[in-house]
Amino acid sequence: MTSEPSDPSKPYLLIDIDGVLSPFGASETTPGFQKCGTIDGGFDIWLNPASRETLLQMQTWFELVWATSWEHHANSLVAPLLGLPHLPVIEFSRRIPADTPKLPDVQAFVGSRPCAWIDDTLYLDAFRWAEERKAETLLIKPLPSIGLTPEHAQQLEDYGRSFAK
Repeated sequence: MTSEPSDPSKPYLLIDIDGVLSPFGASETTPGFQKCGTIDGGFDIWLNPASRETLLQMQTWFELVWATSWEHHANSLVAPLLGLPHLPVIEFSRRIPADTPKLPDVQAFVGSRPCAWIDDTLYLDAFRWAEERKAETLLIKPLPSIGLTPEHAQQLEDYGRSFAK
């Protein structure tokens, strides 16, 4: 079951973890990142403390939503490390074929509401969907080895501010 939204006056900010908040290949030599824990199978969680401030600031303009294969584990494992509250979660069916595997479930979740989506696995079908939507949509595809950058944060802030009344 997908968590329910709480503030329909704001656009959604759909957030992936792997390749966005926790870059692939991050290590003690990755500038700005710290190992925050290890989960199932020895998978290390590397986060940049600056991401915490970025996401807390984004709550001003967006309703934050986890759009990650971590699903509800994002709230129990990653949100506390970032000082985030319990966020809505998009659950993924994993059975609908698409170039961007999360797209069908994201479409169902966002409906006609404006959104920004930051994910390292966005492909042409997702960008086509964003272009064709009546609701304003911003897609950001970071390099999975780098993740969320200050430039991405600025894009998100500018987009979010455009909805402020």
